[in-house]
Amino acid sequence: MRVKLKCCLIMLTVAGLLLLTVTGCKKDSHKQVTSTQPVQSPTSPVSSATIQQQKECLAEAKKALGIHAQVLRCGELNTPGIQEVVAVLPAKYPPSSDTSLKIWKLVILRHEPSGWRTALTASREIQNEAGYVGLEFIDDDTKFMGYQLRLRDERSDESTVFAVNLIYIESADGGSDQVGIQIAWNPAVGRYQEVPLEGEGSENFKPEIKNPPHFRGGVMIPPILPQ
Repeated sequence: MRVKLKCCLIMLTVAGLLLLTVTGCKKDSHKQVTSTQPVQSPTSPVSSATIQQQKECLAEAKKALGIHAQVLRCGELNTPGIQEVVAVLPAKYPPSSDTSLKIWKLVILRHEPSGWRTALTASREIQNEAGYVGLEFIDDDTKFMGYQLRLRDERSDESTVFAVNLIYIESADGGSDQVGIQIAWNPAVGRYQEVPLEGEGSENFKPEIKNPPHFRGGVMIPPILPQ
C-alpha cells in the first residue's frame, strides 16, 4: 500500500512540473507574437511619425506614384506640425559600391491645413509649384536615366536641415561624374529650392525658372513666353 502511495505521489509531482513547463512556454510564445514594436528598414527611416501616420504616408505615396512607390521619409521634416512624405520609384541598376539610391522619380508631399499637396517632383526635370529647379535650360537631346539620390540632415553649409541630393545618372551601370543638385526647404518663400554648393554663397537659395529655353539638335531654342 505504501509503495502504491509513493508511486501516486511521484506521478502527481511529475505531472505538475510538466503542466508548469507547458504553461510557461505558452506565455513566452504569446509575448513574442503580440509584440507591438514597429519594424523599420535601415534604408527607409521614418521620422517623428506614428504607425497611423506611416500608413497615411504610404497611402499618399501610392496615390502619387502608383503601387510601386517606396516611402523613404515620413514625419515633420521641416516645419513643426506639418507632416511630409519623401517617396520614390526605384530604378534597377547593377549593384555597386556607390551608397546612393537609384531612382526614376521622387516626390515630396506636404500635409498642410488645406490638405496634401506636391511640394517637389523630380523626374526628367525637377520642379516645384513655381517652376523648374536646378537648371538653366532643358536638354531635349539627353536620354533620362534616373538619379542617384542621397537624403541628408544637413546642407552643404553645415546647417542642420533636411536636404535632398540628386545626381543625374549618365552611364548604364548607374554611375555619374556630375556633382549634382542639392535641394532644401526655404521657409522664407515656403518652397523647396536649390541650395548653392559650398563656396558659391550657400546661405542663399536659387530661384526657379518658369520658362527655360530648350536645347534641341545642337540649337538653343528660346522659351515661348505666355501672352
